[in-house]
Amino acid sequence: MNKIKGHFFRGVGKVLDVLLTLLIVIVNIFVDLFSTLRQFFLVILSMGGCLLIFILLNPLSWVAIGRSWVFPIIILALIVPTLGSISVSFLEYAHYTVTEYFYDRAKHYLYGEENEFENISGYSHAYWQKKERERLKQEEERRKKREEEFNKRFREFGGFTWTTFDNFEDFEDFFGNGNFGGYNAGDYQNYTGGNQGHAPNMGMGFKQQYEKACDTLGVNYNADKYEVKLAYRKMAKKYHPDLNKEPGAKEKFQEVNAAYEFLNDSNIERYKSMNGTN
Repeated sequence: MNKIKGHFFRGVGKVLDVLLTLLIVIVNIFVDLFSTLRQFFLVILSMGGCLLIFILLNPLSWVAIGRSWVFPIIILALIVPTLGSISVSFLEYAHYTVTEYFYDRAKHYLYGEENEFENISGYSHAYWQKKERERLKQEEERRKKREEEFNKRFREFGGFTWTTFDNFEDFEDFFGNGNFGGYNAGDYQNYTGGNQGHAPNMGMGFKQQYEKACDTLGVNYNADKYEVKLAYRKMAKKYHPDLNKEPGAKEKFQEVNAAYEFLNDSNIERYKSMNGTN
């Protein structure tokens, strides 16, 4: 009986997977098409300012446009890109939530694996956590890019990089709160968000944060990203607010999420480099 249920859930999951994926592709095509048309109309309008004024002041022009195919296309070009983007976001959310739910149930009945969440709302929360991790990853990539540009420009003005300094105070002492090649201490503090804990070379501050995050997830300090991910899934499931109604579970769940976000690939590599375990 379990095998039948498993094949049923897997079949439904595959059908929904294909349909939602196809729908996302179709909506994306329309969004791209009408976004291009909107750019085209904007260029035409910018080039024909006098013609636009004539059209706006001439009621007959509005009647002519309204009776032709141009007016509906213009309206669609204005509306579809915005509504389409919203629709794609919703469809991606629905695709992840629904397929994860059915595939997880299929694995449960076919292979005896434990369900990751008891109900579909758990997969909904997991989706938004995934999006948040992607956002943080993008921010980290942008930060690295800014750091590389910062170091490149500093090398052009004397061969210094910000990793030359252990902290912001050393930076101030070296430059005397002044200006070096167009950069000053205030720029540096703004760049790091006014927080030394986000600077690339954080010394013991970074090490303490890293080890605290490991302790939160219950993993060894030299754990790799796969061990971290496995520990996170267990802890997140244990303290998920939908599954654990005990006092403090929500706060613990947030702490677990924060620890997992901190233990990203770049921080794992940085910690191992600091301890010579690479």
